Amino acid sequence: MIANHFVTLLLPLTQDEPRSLSKLLEFAPGAMIWTFVAFAIGLPLMWKFVYGPITKALEERDQKVEDAIVAAEVARRDAEAAMARAKGELEKAQADSRRMVEEAMARAERQAADAVRAADERAKAELQKARDTIAAEKQKTLQKIRAAAVDLTIVATGRLLQQEIDAGKNRPLVEQFVATAEKGAR
Repeated sequence: MIANHFVTLLLPLTQDEPRSLSKLLEFAPGAMIWTFVAFAIGLPLMWKFVYGPITKALEERDQKVEDAIVAAEVARRDAEAAMARAKGELEKAQADSRRMVEEAMARAERQAADAVRAADERAKAELQKARDTIAAEKQKTLQKIRAAAVDLTIVATGRLLQQEIDAGKNRPLVEQFVATAEKGAR
């Protein structure tokens, strides 16, 4: 009876007979059993060949997403570590540059101080040389003045005594007198 029912639904209708949809909606217990049998046979096949691959593909996709999330987290940590290393290197470079500038400043200050010290020493040496030259010239001039004073004293004494005095004989005596007078004046 059910077979007849399906056969009538599946057979091509002639142009004269209208197709009835109400037969599809009628309850047929045999059709229900065959439906369960077809479902029972089809379910494992669909599970194996349809749902299984779909489920596997979804699980693989989920795994790929989780792997991508883990990889992104690892990449983020690596990027943070690289950024921390770069920041440390930058700070080290800045410290090195500050140290180099400070060393250059200290070196420049030492060189400036050395130049000032050398110039001061040269100036002191020149001043001492000038003082020594002045003292030597003063000494020469004083000797010339003494010699002139001795000569004048001998000439003046000779005129006072109205006689000629031997200059070679009396010169040491007059020089000793002038030196004693000089020491007494100081």
